[in-house]
Amino acid sequence: MAWADKLKSNEFAVVAEMETPKGVDISDFVAAARQLKGRVDAVLVPDMSFAVMRLCALSGAVVLKQQGLEPIVQFSCRDRNRLALQADLLGAQVLGISNVMAVAGEPVAMGDHLDAKPVYDLTPATFLEAAAGMAKGVDLAGQELKGKPKFCLGARIEPWADPAEMAQRLAEAKTAVSKGAAFLVAPAVFDLAAFAEFMKQAKGLGVPVIAGVLLLKSVGMARYLNQNLPGVAISEETIRRIRSASDRTAECVKIAAETIKGLKPLCGGALIITAGWEDRLPEILDAAGL
Repeated sequence: MAWADKLKSNEFAVVAEMETPKGVDISDFVAAARQLKGRVDAVLVPDMSFAVMRLCALSGAVVLKQQGLEPIVQFSCRDRNRLALQADLLGAQVLGISNVMAVAGEPVAMGDHLDAKPVYDLTPATFLEAAAGMAKGVDLAGQELKGKPKFCLGARIEPWADPAEMAQRLAEAKTAVSKGAAFLVAPAVFDLAAFAEFMKQAKGLGVPVIAGVLLLKSVGMARYLNQNLPGVAISEETIRRIRSASDRTAECVKIAAETIKGLKPLCGGALIITAGWEDRLPEILDAAGL
C-alpha cells in the first residue's frame, strides 16, 4: 500500500528508520531492508541526522524502493539552499520517490564536520510551502515547471520540555499542516501517559501523528539521553529493568515493543528508531506482534 493511502486508511502505521551507511558499501543496508519487506508500511531515511556525513538520503530511498519497500526521504534545510532543495525534490520525483519529510537538521556542532557551513535558507515550513507550490506547477521564483511533481509531505514535531514549549510545538505543527504536511512525526516516547496528554491537544491537527520509538541500547544510553536531550525523561523504573535484566539487549527490545503496543490507541503510528541496530528491527516487530 502506498504511504499516502496508508495515511488515509486511519490504520496504525508502522515505520522503520534506516540510516544510510557512511560510505558506498550498502550490503548491510540492503540486508536489513530485505528483512523488513512486507512487515512495515514505510521506511524513513534520515538526511544526515546529527550532522554526520553519510550516503545521501535520496540514494538510500531509491535503494529501498528497489527492494520493494515504501521509502520516506528526509530533506534537511541545514545543508542546502532553496535552489538545491527544489532541484532535489524534482530529482526525487523523477526517481519515483514521492514521500518527503521536511526537517531543520541538527546543528553542525553535533556532527563530524565541524567546519561545515550551515545554510538554513528555508525553514521546514517554507520548504513545505515550496514543495506544495511545485505540486501546483511553479517554483519559489514563480517560474512555471514542465511537469508537476506529486508529493506526500510530512514534518517533524520538535521535542518540548515544558507546557509552554509544547504549545509552541503544536502551533508549529498546525503551521506545517497548513503548508501541506499530510503526516507529522513526534519525538521518541518514553512516557505513554505524558504522550497521551499531548495527543489530546494534537487531535485537532487533522493529520496522523507518528510517534517515535527509540530502542535503548544500555543503561548508559538512557542516562545520557536524560541528561542531554531536552524533553527526554526515561524513568528510573525503566533503567532498573535494563540494569537487572539477564539479557539487557532483549529487555530493551521488549521495552520498545511495549511502547509500540501502548501507542496504538493513542496516535496514527510508530516510527521505530534503532540508531545503527537495524538488525534488531525484526525482533522488535516480533515482540510487538507486527
